Amino acid sequence: MKIKYFHILFLFIFFLFPNLSYSQQKLKTSKQFEQIYKSIVEVRSFVPENARTARSLGTERLGTGVVIDKRHILTIGYIVIEAEKIDIRLPDGKIVPGKLVGYDHQTGFGILRTIIPTNLAPLRMGDSDKIKDDEILFVMPYPTHGQGSAGKSVSRRSFTGYWEYYLDKPIYVYPMNQAWAGTPLLNDKGQILGIGSLYIADTVSPGLMSPGNMYVPINALKPVLKDLIKNGRRTKNINPYLGLSADDLTGQLSVSRVNENGPAANTGIKVGDLIVAVNNTSVKTMKEFYLNAWKAGGPGSTVKIKVKRDDKNIDYSIKSIDRMDYFVKNKGL
Repeated sequence: MKIKYFHILFLFIFFLFPNLSYSQQKLKTSKQFEQIYKSIVEVRSFVPENARTARSLGTERLGTGVVIDKRHILTIGYIVIEAEKIDIRLPDGKIVPGKLVGYDHQTGFGILRTIIPTNLAPLRMGDSDKIKDDEILFVMPYPTHGQGSAGKSVSRRSFTGYWEYYLDKPIYVYPMNQAWAGTPLLNDKGQILGIGSLYIADTVSPGLMSPGNMYVPINALKPVLKDLIKNGRRTKNINPYLGLSADDLTGQLSVSRVNENGPAANTGIKVGDLIVAVNNTSVKTMKEFYLNAWKAGGPGSTVKIKVKRDDKNIDYSIKSIDRMDYFVKNKGL
């Protein structure tokens, strides 16, 4: 089965990059790719119906993970956050129970460990700041989820998510791989450069149809990895959590969702409110809103928000929290 995936991948590389010198590739044989797959696992989680993320992400989630040392597996955190049960399917097909060791909302990374001692084969981390424009990259999902593929980094522009999320230099890869969730992005040395997070319709440039995926760069993990393994979360440079989603698609910055029992809801902010200013600074985009809100300090800081409702300006002072304290806790985390 895996040899089939290798052959398809090689053909894909040939047609997508006809001018690529095959001798320049370091990953170029079936045996080399087979060795890579020994570090790729399937991650399946089961989330209680009362979880904060159950409605938006579902109660059963599936994705890929990659082994980063002899004990730990890296994936995208939304697959496993608030899970009451995690199953990890190893490269040989055996399923073992897993646990969430650490989660970082600011990057989106999740760190797992198998409960049963398992002999895992890790991949090394690369340097995501040194990706070249003409460099061929490999997307390697768990084999039964879909075919591996090759692509290029076509943009490193910033990304703002309505769920109080911002990345300065994510990796936009074209073309799309349909099994992106938690899937590692590798260079031709087999080193991890990023972890798959989202489908993006316009990877090349905003508004230009070019379906691909966004990857969280591996360099964003390095400063917090030890903290996540030791403490389950980052303990420094934590953004304050407000519990509201914003939308700037109409040219106005509006509140699109207020999370139940979150700081914004408890303060009185409502869906449909237009956000005028944050901490006395006028804002018009999600990026401006979140970056100015986070300047207030860490969890527990007060964020001042001015909204417009029924043609009247209303000032609110939101007492922020740590987002990790808002989630339903994973067992053992």
